[in-house]
Amino acid sequence: MAARDQPGLFADLPEPPRASGRRAAYFFALWPDRAVRRRLASAAARIPLGEGGVVYRIKPERLHLTLAWLGEIDSVRVDAARRAADEVQAKPFLLRLDRHGHFPGPNALWLGASKLPGPLARLKAELDRELLGYGLPVATEPFVPHLTVQRNVRTPVEVPAEAIDWPVTEFALLRSARSAGKADGYRVVGRWKLDVLTTG
Repeated sequence: MAARDQPGLFADLPEPPRASGRRAAYFFALWPDRAVRRRLASAAARIPLGEGGVVYRIKPERLHLTLAWLGEIDSVRVDAARRAADEVQAKPFLLRLDRHGHFPGPNALWLGASKLPGPLARLKAELDRELLGYGLPVATEPFVPHLTVQRNVRTPVEVPAEAIDWPVTEFALLRSARSAGKADGYRVVGRWKLDVLTTG
């Protein structure tokens, strides 16, 4: 199911040269399309801001669901991550986000699923297995699929969650750049369609 087997369909963007003081990390994620992103952003905007320090909402263009955090890795490991993703075989699925959650450590409020879809669990397990096979790190803590929507929340406001259905048909490799301690945004550097088998 590799993007490499579909020339021109998912053309990878060239890596820009790093400026002095600029750092970048990589991660695999579910990256919503425009329609789903609009629904997610609308639902997130209707959640009242929680209590804490300087609480802020995550910008709509940054909403995503992390599958595997790779951290700051060099170009050799980025290539290894791409090859690992090439080996993943998984099917499309419907992800229903119907609950709010809160991580007290990072003070993050998030949208998540009350029930983990089997295909998502299998996608995560297969991606982790392939990453390990290429010598890349994977998380050891339990997988809690979520999209962070607010930061610096010590006490969330309890409100009913609205259900959002997300048809998941691909996963992506993203680059997160920072300079002067501030996030510069995310950049998709690779996409892999689900249910497309590797031929090479």
